[in-house]
Amino acid sequence: MQAFVTGGSGFVGRCLIQMLRDRNYEVTALARSEQAAKQVSQLGAMVVRGDILNEQAMVQGMQGCDAVYHVAGFLDIWGDYKVFYQTNAIGTECTLAAAQTANVPNFVQMGAAASVFDRQPLSQIDETVPLKQPAFSPYIATKSIAEQLVIAANRPEFKTSVVRPAWIWGHGDRVLPQLVTAVKRKQFIWIDRGNYPYMTTHVVNACHGAILAAQRSPGGQAYFLSDGDVVQFREWVTTLLAIAGVKPGRLSIPKWLAWNLAGLTETIWRVSRRKDNPPITRTMVRLIGQELTFSDRKARQELGYTPIVTRDSGLAELANFHR
Repeated sequence: MQAFVTGGSGFVGRCLIQMLRDRNYEVTALARSEQAAKQVSQLGAMVVRGDILNEQAMVQGMQGCDAVYHVAGFLDIWGDYKVFYQTNAIGTECTLAAAQTANVPNFVQMGAAASVFDRQPLSQIDETVPLKQPAFSPYIATKSIAEQLVIAANRPEFKTSVVRPAWIWGHGDRVLPQLVTAVKRKQFIWIDRGNYPYMTTHVVNACHGAILAAQRSPGGQAYFLSDGDVVQFREWVTTLLAIAGVKPGRLSIPKWLAWNLAGLTETIWRVSRRKDNPPITRTMVRLIGQELTFSDRKARQELGYTPIVTRDSGLAELANFHR
């Protein structure tokens, strides 16, 4: 079996390449820099130099592949909509076009649960909830557009699917170091005391679901993926930070105040044309400031998905690394 991976040098992409290689796949990965090429090569993947806007390079790398895993994307709490759109939407469009030109039969996008986010809390939702494109978040809006493109491209000879993990975590992620930095700089504040239920997806579980989607999805489908349980957000973040050796403070503000403060801060940043990220944005408030619970029943029924890394084992791995 042969697979092509975009975003292979990133946190999720590295895990996916390793899992595919462990399952005896021949893997080709797209790399836009020398450093990225070195990283994916060390994982045992063949390298094709280029980026997700370079269809010709991708077509070359996709020859003979059984599946394309589109992991590359742009995630940030702030930035120009055009930058998000270029990577998340146009990049997905180019990757889809290359896969069809190369006659690859299966295409899986690593999407995001955030694709259905608007301003409201989400409680026990499933895939019937429509995609959203909120004006306040270029990230959420463009991930939603990308998913629409993938699902719309589905054909009998070109099966496309999207997996939607939430808060992908594990050894090597970007979120925990950012949280630690915020605490150390005394910039960390709870929203509504963090007292709301939340769901997460270990990186191994996210990649496992993507591989199953390529193998078993009938095509044209999206699937939420979870760690199989619900956690209280405050307890979850406190546990992560304790592993990293820091303790969050108790300062908390209500969600309505966090939302309005974020909007004001964004306006100040926009008017002053600052290049750094604001300390709080509406995207940040929406991603981690309220309830998110969903059902992964569809993935379990159609793909045979079950989490292969439990929360306890994932936390133990993180603890071992930090020790």
